[in-house]
Amino acid sequence: MHVLESGDLNARPIVVLHGCGSLAEEVLLPFAQSPFRMVAPDRPGYGFSSPLPLAERGPIGQSFWLERLIDVMDLHCVSIVAHSIGSAPALHLAARRPELVNGLLLISPCCRPVPPKLLPILRASVAPVVGSLIRQHVISRWAAFFLERGLRSSSFPNPLPPQLSALPAAHMVNPGAIETMANELRAFNKDMELQPKLPGNLPLHVLFGSEDRIVQPAWHIDGLRQKHSRPTIRVIEGVGHLPHHVVPAVARQMLSDLAREQAQQSSERNLAGVA
Repeated sequence: MHVLESGDLNARPIVVLHGCGSLAEEVLLPFAQSPFRMVAPDRPGYGFSSPLPLAERGPIGQSFWLERLIDVMDLHCVSIVAHSIGSAPALHLAARRPELVNGLLLISPCCRPVPPKLLPILRASVAPVVGSLIRQHVISRWAAFFLERGLRSSSFPNPLPPQLSALPAAHMVNPGAIETMANELRAFNKDMELQPKLPGNLPLHVLFGSEDRIVQPAWHIDGLRQKHSRPTIRVIEGVGHLPHHVVPAVARQMLSDLAREQAQQSSERNLAGVA
């Protein structure tokens, strides 16, 4: 497992999970110089991290991987920041092991079963016989083209944030990552149909862009409200699927707000204990 860390390494840990087809390097960019200890793994099968067994590549299997990561790194009770489909294993872990997760900040979360998309290139890349040839000799050879295309689609209607142009295309768009992407998308709906309700006292903050074309904000906000009694939701007008890059100050402020809510809850519990 490949893990990057930034911010104040002596501060409280925040686990940061990237979305589909991305890297720890990408999702950490908006949180540079953070007052928290930001711990960002390449999720299994992406970047330098080894893939999980095929049956464990969906959100539920990844939630057990996340549990093991927290244990191995001795992080104890953590907050989690997650983007897009990276939110799914965070939600499963928070529901299954609430003592391990003391708060969630979900950015453009894909967290509810969705209608299947065509995605012809991705489907072809995992087709029998020809799939490996497409992954190795077509997509990987044109990695920079496919990465820029994907980033511009995610950023729409906003211009592509310049810091994203420096991401390593050959490292992000490679045969293993493409196969992992297809496998986790294939398992997503079935696993999210099994998503339990979240603890009512779990601080849950959600950031969306109103013009997100990758996931539909209203659909996923409604799904979160069915699983949690009082999420804190902020929708930024005119922003697409990458609000943490387009309006990074908002993402950082929401993380600070989450920390304040957690501190307030802890103080209230201590006072109740004294009483």
